Amino acid sequence: MKSFSKKILASSVGLLMMGGGCLQLAFAEEVSVLPALKSEAQSQQGYADGKLAKEAKLGALGNKSVIDTPFIVTTYTAKTISDNQAATVSEVLKNDPSIRETTNSGHLNENIQIRGFSVGFEDYNMNGLYGMAPTGRIPTDIIDSVTVLKGPNALVAGMAPAGSVGGVVMAQTKRANQDLTRVSASYEDDGYYKSGFDVARRLGNNKEFGVRVGGSYGQGEHIIDGMDDTNSTGVVALDYTTDKLKLNFDAYAVRDKRDNGSPAMVGFIPCTPKLKASQCTTPYKLMDAPSGDSNFFPNIHGEQSSQYLGVSGEYKLSPDLKVFAGVGYNEKEYSGHIFGTRLIVNNTNTGAASSQYYRVGYQEHAVAANLGLEGKFDTGAIQHTLGLRADYLTRNYWQHSAATSNAFDTNLYNPIVDASEQMPTSYPTIVPYADNRYVSYNLTDQMSMLDDKLQVILGARYQDIDTQNLYKKTKYSSDKLSPSLGLVVKPFGEDLSFYASYVEGLSEGVTVSDMTYPTATNKGETLAPYQTKQYELGTKYQVGSWLNTLALYQIEKPEAYQDSTSLEVKDDAETRSRGIEFSTAGQLTEDLSLMANLAYIDAEYVKSGTASQVGNTVIGTPDFTAGLGMDYKIPVVDGLSVNARASYVSEQYLNTDNSLELPDYTILDLGAKYATKIGGVNTTFRANVNNLTDEKYWSGVFGSNYAILGAGRTYKLGVTFDF
Repeated sequence: MKSFSKKILASSVGLLMMGGGCLQLAFAEEVSVLPALKSEAQSQQGYADGKLAKEAKLGALGNKSVIDTPFIVTTYTAKTISDNQAATVSEVLKNDPSIRETTNSGHLNENIQIRGFSVGFEDYNMNGLYGMAPTGRIPTDIIDSVTVLKGPNALVAGMAPAGSVGGVVMAQTKRANQDLTRVSASYEDDGYYKSGFDVARRLGNNKEFGVRVGGSYGQGEHIIDGMDDTNSTGVVALDYTTDKLKLNFDAYAVRDKRDNGSPAMVGFIPCTPKLKASQCTTPYKLMDAPSGDSNFFPNIHGEQSSQYLGVSGEYKLSPDLKVFAGVGYNEKEYSGHIFGTRLIVNNTNTGAASSQYYRVGYQEHAVAANLGLEGKFDTGAIQHTLGLRADYLTRNYWQHSAATSNAFDTNLYNPIVDASEQMPTSYPTIVPYADNRYVSYNLTDQMSMLDDKLQVILGARYQDIDTQNLYKKTKYSSDKLSPSLGLVVKPFGEDLSFYASYVEGLSEGVTVSDMTYPTATNKGETLAPYQTKQYELGTKYQVGSWLNTLALYQIEKPEAYQDSTSLEVKDDAETRSRGIEFSTAGQLTEDLSLMANLAYIDAEYVKSGTASQVGNTVIGTPDFTAGLGMDYKIPVVDGLSVNARASYVSEQYLNTDNSLELPDYTILDLGAKYATKIGGVNTTFRANVNNLTDEKYWSGVFGSNYAILGAGRTYKLGVTFDF
């Protein structure tokens, strides 16, 4: 099955890409003579029947066409979100299998991996600002789109406060782009029900005022056997838009409460003299994955919440000069057992395992702001767009000094349900933990010449970090000037571009916690910030609704690791990631659209605290991933369409010495949509089945020696009414 699944999916994607390319070439002449009005409609529609946007909001670079960006950027639209019935940003990103989840599907903390490097939820960007996204995960009920920029992002978004370098995830909250009155409801297998509303209006003689208000509430059992979630969201967007002035006010509130279950990570830990029998695995080998809906934490409780207020605006001083600014304030908190939902297999012959319930606590107050100026001018035959921007983020947070815990025994294949095994009765002490400040100043010059056939982006960002660990009474300051260079060449017209880019970045060092490194001897320490470098070459080709991209890249990044002898976490290792990515999206026919991608990656440890690990593959990094998503409108039934998505992930190593390897897997998702009118009301029914064959698999790696249990088969029904 391993070779069959990989061969079939890769061949299918390859054939469709070649077939799609042939169709694009065959119809290229027809598309080029379309009327201007039709071309404008296509531009607004986006790629692949509107699932991907043709422009992206790229922070310091402003709004840019995808074809003119010197890196890989993808914006998933509201259409993609709704047709997938994706509940969170992580579920949206499943459209690209090369973006790996490093926590389970359905987990309250959603972390991912891009190009071999981790991107945590703390580094998700909201409305162009770091630190303003909800804690844990971003529900799609509060957003309109999700943009993924692959590779270091200092040029576009500034410093990622938690150190992510593989890329950045940027979400845009809902705005009143058009009049809308929508009521929705959905139901998931096992009894989870959610309902919501979304109302938007453009007001005024020239529709200069915009108002959008939405909310949702969901409650019930889903994903994991017995796991009960209660989720609520609210979002408000106000704007005033004229030719010269744009003002925006945005606010959201998010609440999550979880009882009686959680997705789990499973540890296979080699035994050493310093570890107890309950902390390691013997015989040291990998076991087959259990059912994806297994509940190892039937008595768990936890909750988290986030509130945000933001104001932004821009004013055109002249047709070629504008100023812009924005500020946001966010409060976040969580308590109970939110993360650390792990068990360690102690006996691989019987499946006997040990785990524990935790109580943790956290509160954060964050303020983010930006201020900038953008001007356009010419110097001879060169057109310039010069930008100057300052970004500011301060994070003050309080955290448990140490988690309280209660250990219990269980089994990988037969989870033990015992009423006596409860959450700890004692609560952790919450102490001031950190006061961190991030400031950067960015200067960019976007130059265009030879009728846009040659475009050059020069950028320099001065970055400054001041971190204070209030618990350990330590502080660290660092600053650096990070240059960036991007080059786009379009020698054969507007629809084909070749690009190259070089980016440097500075990121905050790792904070050693009892969750990420439970046996570390230097818990609470914050390691020094580190510098990254990325080199990228690529090409993009668009025609009509099609976009094709090819990229080659290399990223070099210092890495933290836990010394196997001293158990101290250090940061003098280095990893290097090299890869090739190819994607295509568009409409094969008027009724059939697709999104497909292939990615090869070679990520290895080039420096390590353990000499034998040098040259080994980075944990949790499959060398090959492939995805194919198709949507077909049934011609004989107006409004009916079906969709399917297949994702293939090759083998990946569980540990740094590469002695344990997770098997490859293929996941198939199916869906259907029917749009009609009931009593004059536009009504859309949706049905989705994820993991159709109910595969039992290890989906990825949370951290060294911890495998992520893949989600089992799930069903979701939904309906929306547009009045």
